[in-house]
This record gives sequence, C-alpha cells and structure tokens, in this order.
Amino acid sequence: MRLLHFSDAHFGAEIYGRRDPQTGMHTHLQDFLRCLDFLVEEAASKGVDAVLFTGDAYHHPRPKPLPQREFLKRILVLSERNIPVLLLAGNHDLPPEFGEASPLDILTVFKLPGVHFVRHPKVASLPTKRGELQVVCLPYLSRTTLISVDEEQVLGDEEKVRREMEKRVSQSLQKMLRQVPEGNGPTVLMGHIWVYGAQFAGSEKVLSPLREPLVAPSALRHQRFTYIALGHIHRHQILEEFSSPIVYAGSLGRLDFGEENEEKGFYLVDLEQTPKGQWGVKDLQFIPTPTRSFVTVDLDLRNEPNPTQVAEQRLREDPRLNGAVVRVFLRIKEEQRPLLHLPRLRELLEKRADHLAALRDELDTPPATPLPVDPRNPHEVERLFCQNPVELLRQWLDERAKEDKELVERKERLLSAAQKLWREMQKAAH
Repeated sequence: MRLLHFSDAHFGAEIYGRRDPQTGMHTHLQDFLRCLDFLVEEAASKGVDAVLFTGDAYHHPRPKPLPQREFLKRILVLSERNIPVLLLAGNHDLPPEFGEASPLDILTVFKLPGVHFVRHPKVASLPTKRGELQVVCLPYLSRTTLISVDEEQVLGDEEKVRREMEKRVSQSLQKMLRQVPEGNGPTVLMGHIWVYGAQFAGSEKVLSPLREPLVAPSALRHQRFTYIALGHIHRHQILEEFSSPIVYAGSLGRLDFGEENEEKGFYLVDLEQTPKGQWGVKDLQFIPTPTRSFVTVDLDLRNEPNPTQVAEQRLREDPRLNGAVVRVFLRIKEEQRPLLHLPRLRELLEKRADHLAALRDELDTPPATPLPVDPRNPHEVERLFCQNPVELLRQWLDERAKEDKELVERKERLLSAAQKLWREMQKAAH
C-alpha cells in the first residue's frame, strides 16, 4: 500500500509576492498552487492508494473565497481519480469563535467521493484499492480543549498543567486505539501536534508549551501503528526511525526566510505486510516541490569607491535571484551613503525577482543597545518566544541585580506580581 503524506499548505498566506497582472492572483498563492498541482500529478503517476493531509489547509481561520476554491479544486481532482483523501484539522483550520464552522466543514456537507475531513479525535476507516486503512486521527488540540480554567486553578503550577495536558493526549490515543477494529489492514496515526525533539523551520506560528500540549515521542509509539504522520511543524523531518517512523511532512512550500535553506515537499510511504501478517514501512521517500527560492544577499561595500556600480554588477551576476523572493543588505560606511543609489538597484532587482522583500544599507557601526536575539534569525526569535515570560523576567532581574544591590530585595516581589499577572492573562485567554 502506497500513501502520500503532506501537510501545512497554508493557502492564502500572501506574505511575500505581488499581484500577477494577468490573473490578479497573488504570486505567493500561485507558488503554493504549483506545489499542490505537482503533488496531485505525483499521486496519480506514482499509483498512490491514499493521500493523508495533516492539517493547516489555509493560513487564516476565515480564508478568502479564492484560496478556498483553488485548494478544493485540487482535492476534487484526487477524488475524480479515485484516490481517497483524509484531511485533518490543524490550528489554522479551526474557527476563532465558539459555534463557528471550520472552512473545511464544507466537505462534510458536499460530500466528495473518498474525501474525509476530521475535526475531532476519532478512528477513521479509509477504503483503498489495496484494502482498508485504519487511521487514528488526532487533530489540533488547544489548551482550552484539554483543561478547564477551574482545573488550572486546582493544579496551580504551569508545569503541572503542562504534564496534565500531555497525559490527556496520551489517554485520548489509548482510548482510540481500543476502537481500532481487528483486521489485516495497516493502522496509521495522523496528528497535528508538537512533539519533543522536533526542529522548527522558523515560519510556524509561535508555539508555546503554555498554550498547547508538548508530547513525548513515547506517547505516540504503539505496536499497532505502522506509520505516524504529523503536521504543525514546518520543517520536514523523521524524529524516530523505528518500525513505525514518526514523520513531519513539513510545509508544502516556503513561507518566509526562516525556510530559505530548506527543501519543501511531501513523503511517499510504501507499506508492506510480512509473511507473519505484520505491517511495516518498506520505503519512505521525500519528494521536493517546485516552490520559490528565498535568497538573502549580503554585500560588503565598505572598501568600494563606487558602491552602486559594484553592487549592481554583483547582483546582475547572481543567478539565484531569478523568480526568487529576495532581500539585500548592503554594508557601507557613513561617508559612502551619498554614493549609494538604492532606486537604481531596486529597479534592477524588481525586474528579476518575484518579490523584493528588503533592500537596505547597514552602516558599519554596532547598535547602541545589543538585542537579546538577532531579529534576522527566526530560529533565535522562535526560541525566545517559546520561553515563559516570567522566567525571562527572572533572568533579566538576575543580571540587573549584579549592578543594582537594591533590586535584590525587590526582585521576589516583582516576580510574584508578574506571576500573578501572567496567570490572569492566561485566564482571560480562555
């Protein structure tokens, strides 16, 4: 049995690009459509038995009609080619208000043959031309769906809340596993979750263990699972290569410069049954999609008498810029500023690039106040935002207290007030 596993399409994410004068469509959307078209053709040509999508079809919980139409058109093509599709709800697919519909709920009303959308944890049976596929589905679970405000007050400590969320995810999996019917077909797990050890791409919505469960790989491993298909993290990766590998497919295309040096694509998964009747992964292949390149150009022009001419020559000779999303940083001295003609360079770049994200000069002087992270490095920013703000305040106060002795006496009172404020903010978020 051959499966295709993809994730995090984020249709409607018009982050980098421009309006195509021929179609009126944003080039970011066109890029992702090209990737999805490639995926559909690969599914047909490679004889895929089922397509598994592990969440975040759209970038916004209330997507515009255009990305909805274009995404569903490609799902319809798979249905017309008799390729079953199971779509899992990600955090971006869930409505922002209680009682609202998910944009993918339309699939439960206008039922396409072989197409299934799962919004709540359940076991789904997916008929394929090579037999029945059992799928344990674990859509995105937010903090509010796992634990109540009253329960949080009883637990008190954030670490206890985190452990309780992880425990309940594990219990939900065990409950669903008991519902899997006995049979000869394989069983896979699909989840839109954050697992310990996963490496970020940088373009994810800021993830925090204070807002959602952070699950250990051991909680997912079970002898019944032949393959574990995950979404939510945008970097494709295999966390564990046991008999049932834990695999993030990553995002379908590049979303921002945090993914500049990463391949994007999907996985082809070949399952086979042993003579003893057990199912396992025979082959696991990552297929790159034809997504746009993201290119950062750093030019050191401090010793150039004519910085504009040198920059222009180097940019003309750079083959990476054609059709790419580009940002250019020019390092110069203060006295060179009158010699740098940015409009001339911008005109050159806009003729070659799909989108010019940045073109700016950077003076050869250090910032007056050093920043805690490099703002151009999304991985550092991600790590900063994943930390508890009260803990960050503690670290800052510890540093300040080395110079300000009076702060030592006030530090604990400040931290106590900050902890109280943080808890009130968490309650309000519910």
